[in-house]
Amino acid sequence: MQALPPPPRPPSPVRRALLMATGGILLSACGFGGKPTTAKPARPLSAEEAALKQKFRGLQGGQLRVDSLFYVQGLNIFDEDGHLFFAHSGLNPPNGRITSSYGADFGVPKFLRVEWRDKIEKEPDGALKRGLPGRAFYGGKTLGNYTVPVASRIPESLLEDRRRNGGGFRLKIRIHPDGPLIGWDLERGVGTGPDGSKFHHAGGDFQEAYIYNGKVLRRGWYIHPKTGQRFETDY
Repeated sequence: MQALPPPPRPPSPVRRALLMATGGILLSACGFGGKPTTAKPARPLSAEEAALKQKFRGLQGGQLRVDSLFYVQGLNIFDEDGHLFFAHSGLNPPNGRITSSYGADFGVPKFLRVEWRDKIEKEPDGALKRGLPGRAFYGGKTLGNYTVPVASRIPESLLEDRRRNGGGFRLKIRIHPDGPLIGWDLERGVGTGPDGSKFHHAGGDFQEAYIYNGKVLRRGWYIHPKTGQRFETDY
């Protein structure tokens, strides 16, 4: 009779720990979303993208500020690739403003598409069923749908000053019934700005009021997106 092989030895504590760690890595690789664990090879940049990379060198994002001149609901803002850049159920002036941070491959988005609606609906996975990103709002009638350029409008002088002297870049969006307004500036210390505020190179379609300790020290303004007329605001 042929002798049976000896039973396998239990793994040592060190080998057991290695097996557990390896299993954890494999489980993590199959995590939520089913994304591949290996990075996709970077595609060559187009001439436009290479120019943007050079223009915005040293800037991969900044602070995002969003407000509205009227009550707006179901707000979605998408970048040029269709990714959801910002979303909010409802903004109401004058205090309905949101500040957050953002990231972008070329410093700021090339374009932004902004939409809002007269009401919003909610159902499980409702956005995904409609081919939208999971956090996007949907439902009702679309009241606004505008696409506006961003990256091409940011002045070289602001970016060069930031590289030399620092400061936090702010990308600002204000919703007007006739289309979104885009603004920008650099934020530094209080009182360092040319108007006594902390903002430098303020430009674009609007600038919010400068309020310090509850007092309006400088009124805001915006340019009407259709008529080009300038209006002042207290917020």
